[in-house]
Amino acid sequence: MVKCCSAVGCASRCLPNSKLKGLTFHVFPTDENIKRKWVLAMKRLDVNAAGIWEPKKGDVLCSRHFKKTDFDRSAPNIKLKPGVVPSIFDSVSHLQGKREKLHYRKNFTLKALPVTNHNHKLVDASSCVEEFQSQFIFEHSYSVMDSPKKLKHKLDHVISELEDTKKSLQNVLDREKRFQKSLRKTIRELKDECLISQETAKRLEAFCWD
Repeated sequence: MVKCCSAVGCASRCLPNSKLKGLTFHVFPTDENIKRKWVLAMKRLDVNAAGIWEPKKGDVLCSRHFKKTDFDRSAPNIKLKPGVVPSIFDSVSHLQGKREKLHYRKNFTLKALPVTNHNHKLVDASSCVEEFQSQFIFEHSYSVMDSPKKLKHKLDHVISELEDTKKSLQNVLDREKRFQKSLRKTIRELKDECLISQETAKRLEAFCWD
């Protein structure tokens, strides 16, 4: 299954050529304190759970949501520096009007979740709800929020990915044809020199399908 970025409105998918385009994907931290900071930075709500969206095992964020200084590029595999928090997300200020059109649950309230304050002390999330509730984006709400321009951009992105995949497939088919042609020539030369038997030649020719 292709992994997709968990950020609301982000169309990034983890494809074979993602790294070639400078796009990397990163799982949520195992440290609960850092993971909570990631979730709060995303400002994403889960309508079904009536609370803040919670990442599941395997959920990822793409590198577009991190600053360049957040990465450790000293090793072949690019990774995030310890303790960094994503900070680049689509602005939600222009979406406030459209959010009113969403079908909220009646008397929707956020569930209280454990978070830490600036002194790294555990506090109850209810004291932080008012600060964040006006900024959160509801899960799946981006399906009605995207502008035609943004949808066109996503469509162009998907078409580009399909074209890249088509070219890669064609290259594989071309290499296969060259291999079969070379194999047929080699078998013919070996037969002419009586270096292989007719039976062996037939077995080798089985790999030269049209």
